[in-house]
Amino acid sequence: MKLFLYRTLTFFIKPFVRPLLTLRRRRGLETDDKARVNERLGEPSVKRPDGRVLWVDALSVGEGNSVLPVIDYILEEYPDAHILVTTTTVTGAANMREKLKGKRAILQFLPVDRRAYAEKFLGYWRPSIGFFVDSNFWPNILLAAQGRQIPLILLNGRVSDRSYTRWMKNKKIISRLMRAFVFAFAKSERDAEKLSDMGIGEVICVGNMKYGAPPLAYDPEELKALALIADGRKTWVASVTHAGEDEMILRAHLSVRTEFPGALLILAPRHPNRGGDISELAEKSGFRTALASAGGRICPDTDVFVFDVLSALNTLGAFGDLGLFYSYSDIVFVGGSLLPTLHGHNPMEPARLRAAILSGRNVDSFFETYEILESENAVILVDEEKDLSERVKHLMSDPELLTGYRERAFEIAEREAAVLDRTRERLKSVLGGILRAEQ
Repeated sequence: MKLFLYRTLTFFIKPFVRPLLTLRRRRGLETDDKARVNERLGEPSVKRPDGRVLWVDALSVGEGNSVLPVIDYILEEYPDAHILVTTTTVTGAANMREKLKGKRAILQFLPVDRRAYAEKFLGYWRPSIGFFVDSNFWPNILLAAQGRQIPLILLNGRVSDRSYTRWMKNKKIISRLMRAFVFAFAKSERDAEKLSDMGIGEVICVGNMKYGAPPLAYDPEELKALALIADGRKTWVASVTHAGEDEMILRAHLSVRTEFPGALLILAPRHPNRGGDISELAEKSGFRTALASAGGRICPDTDVFVFDVLSALNTLGAFGDLGLFYSYSDIVFVGGSLLPTLHGHNPMEPARLRAAILSGRNVDSFFETYEILESENAVILVDEEKDLSERVKHLMSDPELLTGYRERAFEIAEREAAVLDRTRERLKSVLGGILRAEQ
């Protein structure tokens, strides 16, 4: 009954979809590219290539980065196929456009989860198979795929405890939806059990695929340039931050600067459209602030650099890249973790580049990751801004302590990156069987 209600409601939302998308566009949450706006309505913006199309829904930046090795494997294994990559966020779309440049990849936005849009999308692209990432379970899209007998594989499958409890109260519905997946790679044994309970027939745990993503890239020449500009100043990065955390981080930086007056903070919000607001907050706090999206640069007297762009192709004088800042700074605070409404982000990205990791304790989405890091004394968990500032100052003042955290985090990140080999090995047999049966 509840599924029927959902499908009925999404049927009648048609008059409101375009106004809602326009509102989201004004907030920076939808594309400004007029040629691509209708992709959210299931309408293609480019011609379908001849031959086989394999579909990967990458959601946003983190999910996209985690499936890049899978995409590369598919393109190598199936030279006659094209990859259709869908994303939901503008940052995810920009990230995949850059990462897949020159490859046999088609980029589209995932349509809004309305039956007519899902049918139009799948009817045009006719994918031989689809890959979903994490827990992106859109009922109308899943049911449309089932109706067209398009097999789906879940990559890096996860289900939060809250979502699991909610879904299991509606087991009949979730079991029907999960029948769309012929196979699931779970990111943990706990997630494998949940996904199996929810109705996916074959589930295995190979580990968290986000650990197997390539280290974030950076230009070595820009790293040298940044070192010259910073000239030995103590630097720390606060990345993937959310609204409500930025104020806390800026107050922590005020405290850090009482002990290290020249300290530089590089603050990279999870949603770049908040950059202007963060810059204003920093300036009101008395910081000399540079905003990347406004052409701001890191200068010798910069106190806070707000990195509110996904990446930059120019020299450091323009923007730089997040991988560059992770590589330069020995200390990275991973945001999305200081407030109880948040659930954490992937700490392995900075760990792969030998940074010492700090985080709040609200990390449900990466519980197992932080459990491993904490058990091996490779992460510092903080409770609030005062704790954060004290920990940052301690690391800045104790090189031996800092090196220990950096090296332990790096060793764990390298060890866990082997998930890619395990995924490829199993995916080869699963994918081969499905695509051979199609021929």
